[in-house]
Amino acid sequence: MVMMAAIRGRCALTLACLAAASAFGQDSKLESVERLYKQESTGLRHYNSGNYEKAFENLSVTAARGFKESQYILAFMFLKGQHVEASLVLGMGWLGVAIESEEPEWIELYDSIYQRTSPEQQQLIDAKVAEYLSQYGKVTQNVTCSRRQSAGTRRIESRCIKDAEMLYPIYPIELRLE
Repeated sequence: MVMMAAIRGRCALTLACLAAASAFGQDSKLESVERLYKQESTGLRHYNSGNYEKAFENLSVTAARGFKESQYILAFMFLKGQHVEASLVLGMGWLGVAIESEEPEWIELYDSIYQRTSPEQQQLIDAKVAEYLSQYGKVTQNVTCSRRQSAGTRRIESRCIKDAEMLYPIYPIELRLE
């Protein structure tokens, strides 16, 4: 009797997961978050060594899944035109979603660039940031960020963690403004 209840419970859980997946559509995944962290690390290594093509291959995947450091580097790639067509609006879109991490240096950079743009550019940037937040932001991508003191130092660091247990939608990366 207990075994049948356990089997029914597993079946119900499986059906609930399938229903949730179909509610998100075909572009939802429950992926190995550990694999995504490794992919981000690989992408950061490629970026730091100047291999922007490989960096983009890896970081575009993790940025789209809410990884804040990946989003921050993607912002630079678009702002500087590293392996992608340079775009102030797309770069600021990525930087705008990356600052959900509350990293002070990133916020300062965003504000500094934003203040130097025209009102027309600011309107485009605001719209792109809002779009990216709805697609790649913490809430949609199940990411939690916190700030805490680094062990053994006075330095405060941001830490963002992706929930490995939840489904999330996957949106394609935009390579140029339409």
